[in-house]
Amino acid sequence: MADVAKDLGQEKDESFEVLDIAVAGQNWLTRALDGELSRKSVPVQIGIGATTGWYVGYLFQKAGKLAATAVGGGFFIILIGHQTGYLRIDWKRVEQDVNRTQSKLSAEAGKRLPEVSGLLTQAKDLIKKNVIISSSFGGGFLLGIAM
Repeated sequence: MADVAKDLGQEKDESFEVLDIAVAGQNWLTRALDGELSRKSVPVQIGIGATTGWYVGYLFQKAGKLAATAVGGGFFIILIGHQTGYLRIDWKRVEQDVNRTQSKLSAEAGKRLPEVSGLLTQAKDLIKKNVIISSSFGGGFLLGIAM
């Protein structure tokens, strides 16, 4: 096969890529912001941050409206059903369920506190290292929500 390629005047490309094992253990966001994007020019960083921020803000706005409509509509239907007599609500049982759920959530939040604080520390460090991208993302996010 190689002889045929040489006869046709084509050389076989034997280039390869060396992978850094230390980089492979990082998540994709850390690799992108610490390596590739932080080396780009300032206008490119601003453009990337603002564009992704606007897109995420726009999605948050749409998802928020959808969630608010669903929750509000559900409450509205329950209240109409209760007022017309189709639904009977045992408020004491609702209160017991809410209290039980609240205690379970409090216990679970106490268990997860170290994980959350570690993520917040990582996020703070990432924002400090990439001030340009982070601030343009924040501005784009606010613009996306406003649209």
